Amino acid sequence: MRIVLLIVLPLLLFASSAVFGQESSRNRAIAAFDAGVQHLLDGNAKRASKSLRQAVALDSTFVPGLRMLGIAYDLQNDYANALKAYLAVINHDPYFSRVLYYHTGDVYLRDGQPRRALEYLQKFRELQAEDIGRFGLVGEQETATEQEILNHKLEQRILSARILTDSINYTNATGLYNLGAPINTEQNDYFPFFTNDLDGLLFTRQGKDGDEDLIEGARRRPERNYRTSRFGNFNTNQPEGMCTLVRDGETIFFTLCHEDAGGGGCDIYSGILIKGRIEEVTRLPDYVNSTTWDSQAAISCDGRQLFFASTRPGGIGGSDLYRSERLDDGSWSEPRNLGAGVNTPEDEEAPFLSNDGETLYFSSMGHRGLGDQDIYFSRWDAGRERWSKAINIGPPINSANRELGFHLSADGRQGFFASDRPGGRGGLDIYGFTLDEKLTGKEVTYVAGYLTDSLSGKPIADQEVPVSGGAVFRTNYAGRFFICAPPNQQLPLSVDHPDYLPYRRDFAIPAWDNQSPYRVDLRLTKEALELPAIPPPPPPPPAKIRQETARVLFAFGEDAVNEGQYELLKQLVAGTGTQRIESVSIVGYADEVGQEVYNLELSRRRALAVARVLEQLGVSEDRITTAGRGEIAGRAGRNLNRRVEVIVRFR
Repeated sequence: MRIVLLIVLPLLLFASSAVFGQESSRNRAIAAFDAGVQHLLDGNAKRASKSLRQAVALDSTFVPGLRMLGIAYDLQNDYANALKAYLAVINHDPYFSRVLYYHTGDVYLRDGQPRRALEYLQKFRELQAEDIGRFGLVGEQETATEQEILNHKLEQRILSARILTDSINYTNATGLYNLGAPINTEQNDYFPFFTNDLDGLLFTRQGKDGDEDLIEGARRRPERNYRTSRFGNFNTNQPEGMCTLVRDGETIFFTLCHEDAGGGGCDIYSGILIKGRIEEVTRLPDYVNSTTWDSQAAISCDGRQLFFASTRPGGIGGSDLYRSERLDDGSWSEPRNLGAGVNTPEDEEAPFLSNDGETLYFSSMGHRGLGDQDIYFSRWDAGRERWSKAINIGPPINSANRELGFHLSADGRQGFFASDRPGGRGGLDIYGFTLDEKLTGKEVTYVAGYLTDSLSGKPIADQEVPVSGGAVFRTNYAGRFFICAPPNQQLPLSVDHPDYLPYRRDFAIPAWDNQSPYRVDLRLTKEALELPAIPPPPPPPPAKIRQETARVLFAFGEDAVNEGQYELLKQLVAGTGTQRIESVSIVGYADEVGQEVYNLELSRRRALAVARVLEQLGVSEDRITTAGRGEIAGRAGRNLNRRVEVIVRFR
């Protein structure tokens, strides 16, 4: 700033003499202006601003005085008054100085207004197309200053303004805090991944000897601290790296660095998480893993996209990010490099994908950032089918230190990452923050589907479940499949199984907090056996229709019929006889505790549970109707409100 000031001073002095004549008020303005300039040359910006204010007060159209007053305020870091003076010059004469647009943008940037800064910095660049004569003698005097700005300052300032503009969303990343002990230690703790309800987490801890282990944290209630322990059944004296769970809470991907003849230094594995243990551990195929280092897998919300870091040959830099897609037959596609928008000649690692699959977060050493290693994000450009140029996520997440391992909670509101910034407990510590609701991307609802036999209730495993016009999902050993679906829309599902009738249904998917998935049940029905035609018997005499009722009670939050209520239903059927039953009406209810949409679904499941018991007791399915009426208001007698009303009509 001082160099620019000394260059423009002779011109401004000349301009003041040329603009003003010998009128007394203008002479006083010039005298105050000259005094202000001298104070600036003496390094006293405060006294200079006083004199220059006098000059401007004597004549508000004294443009050189306004310009110098802005510089005086700028040197005192009084950004508001500096901007006021600079903008007054531009408004009075847009072609007084081209350099002034750069100074205005620079002050806006330092004042924390990157959008306005970008506007003036880009205007300065655009004005380079104008003939220098348009700016008169000021333009000629500022030529050397402009070249210095263009060669060494402008692009970096524009980049900084863009970074802060694109990451302005994250100025709402408030409440930054260190997770503290026992999660953070004197060692390096990083790569956090939280369960959907935030009551559990997995992360990596690196010991003093460099060995990496997976650590599990768990708490019983949100107000309690986490308890930590070594996780899984494979922690060894060799590194086990970053792990990630599919949002279904069952499928896990992790890194093992056991060197053997079958793979490289580190490889990616998958497994099934059952009762806190990883079962069915499988190394991903050789075309996904390579002979080098492959690690830090991240999985999309629905488990159909796999992102990971690799140093395999053919990349752009050291460690690059790659993506594989889950094919309809369950296998993985060949990995594809994410391209130059994401990868650089340096290292990129630790990917994380948002719920809607449109934003990729990762750490990089190669993109221009705020510190050692920063966290960036890239948007999926569907039109061009590529990832956009990476954007620095900005402060307060990034700092002058190292940041990596970005993670968002199931609802997209709680964020987590690791950093070695000052004030931590040791090396890398895990930090959390709160993200404003409007900045979390498109909402999704976690949907857990269960495919079963309508009569026996047995799960139907390894069965394709296509979404009409979309992806194909497959049931696991428990007949379960998992979908991340847009809320407040219909989810059209179909099943074609050789042993069952074709199944087609559109499910209404509500908005959901995703701490637990929204459940849908698909019950397949077998085709009835064709029997030879039998002449109809003579019609029986009309029989009098009678009615019996029963009330089946449920525990809080439960939809399973207990032993006592089973006996009640058994006696009801035995008393009427299954052959005499004309119809059975089953209506489920819930108490008023909890969300209305949840209680409606719970009442429906209770009714279906009673229906399955009656079918097991011999009541024909086509004589049963079920309905869920939701909650019954009132605190008194809540235990009686958690019920199913059964009305049996029989001859």
